[in-house]
Amino acid sequence: MRTKFFAATLSFAFLSGCTTMVQQVTYGSYEKSILSGQVDLATDAAIAKADVNAETGKAEDLLWSLEAGALLRFSKKYDESTGFFDDAEALMKQEDTEHLGSEALDGASSLLVNDSVADYEQAHYDGIMANTYKALNFMFNGDNSNARVEWNRVDDRQRRAAEDFAEKIAKLKEEIRAENEKEDNDQYREVTNQSISHVEELVASQGIDFSEWKAYGNYVNPFSTYMHGLFFMLNAQGSGDFSKAYDSMRRVASMTGNSTAKSDMVLADNLYRGRTSLKKMKPTVWVVFENGLGPKKDELRIDLPVFLASDNVSYSGMALPKLVEREQAFPTLSINDTETRILSEMDRVVQAEFKAEFPYILTREVTRTVLKTIAQKQLNDKDPMMGLAGAIAQMATTGADLRIWYSLPKDFQLAKLNKPKNGALTITAPGMESPLNVQLDPKARFSIVYVRAVSPTVTPSIDVVNI
Repeated sequence: MRTKFFAATLSFAFLSGCTTMVQQVTYGSYEKSILSGQVDLATDAAIAKADVNAETGKAEDLLWSLEAGALLRFSKKYDESTGFFDDAEALMKQEDTEHLGSEALDGASSLLVNDSVADYEQAHYDGIMANTYKALNFMFNGDNSNARVEWNRVDDRQRRAAEDFAEKIAKLKEEIRAENEKEDNDQYREVTNQSISHVEELVASQGIDFSEWKAYGNYVNPFSTYMHGLFFMLNAQGSGDFSKAYDSMRRVASMTGNSTAKSDMVLADNLYRGRTSLKKMKPTVWVVFENGLGPKKDELRIDLPVFLASDNVSYSGMALPKLVEREQAFPTLSINDTETRILSEMDRVVQAEFKAEFPYILTREVTRTVLKTIAQKQLNDKDPMMGLAGAIAQMATTGADLRIWYSLPKDFQLAKLNKPKNGALTITAPGMESPLNVQLDPKARFSIVYVRAVSPTVTPSIDVVNI
């Protein structure tokens, strides 16, 4: 009987464990493909993992739907990209309205193994960026009608950002409270509280400092808000649109201090008040630079001294996710001697949400580790062979959830310049192998040049919107 139990435990550990290694291999290969310029290979991998249902044609994996949508943009496959973002939005809505029974099952499974076995729960910025990218797709396709709809959705998400994120934190807090109520055990409570205090000290000793991680106002992404304002300013159908543009530019200018955002705030106000008009404006070019890759998650492994009355355990450890910043593709772009400046840092957007959620991630992981360790001790008290099997299972199933929207940029930069008479732009950057040449439509009064660069060795993708 003991042999069968031992074998079954080893099998379970093998099948459900090593989750960190699996995630690291998956994301490592994916990242390598993007950074080496094999975007098509990375896109195919994302589409395969998005798990498109053969009958419905809808993707069923939320995170990889976002990845597929983002990379298809890079390849200018806007309609396909929008399709995956549509599927992602539907899955986000499903996650938001998930039945409590399903959530409980997810929670129970993750407590037995780790957070990576539960369904991916979107970050707040995931939804904002999905709508932002859909709006841009429509703009690049010349479909201003649908772009208008999406920018309105972006604005709605941004205005509800703080409230929605507060609801998410409240949900996490309730999950922790419910779990603590289930474990009505003094030993469990004492062990958990002491372990949390110890781990907090260990996390601090690893140089992880949240003190400088600050959200933009109300968890807003300034890039999305700025692009909302720019769209309504340049495609205004009345004074109401100029008012929308001014409100967005004012919010961004106050959050970032970006000089172009300040200039556009004044311009939108003058347009709204009738002091000028789009027809009176000089032909202008806005260059938007989507730069590098945003943060990824790595694992922080901790050997946890669980404070039990006995040392009768073979292993006790835990794993937490930590954010790791990645590089810019280029520090800045120079367009006909005008340089881009940072408008919004995706690093900062991601860090702010992660910082707010981390106490609950930590508490959940400590709870999981304590429960597993107590169970291991109880098994070991009865039979050392069963205890060893429990230790092996605990070791194999300990892993951090490393899932994150991997292909988001590190930062967004912005420049504004008068349109050259010949319509020719030359874009350079430190480390760029050769200049990028862009020829603007001579009939267009305004142009938005959108540059996406993932690494210094990969030729950037360029889109032009002529207005």
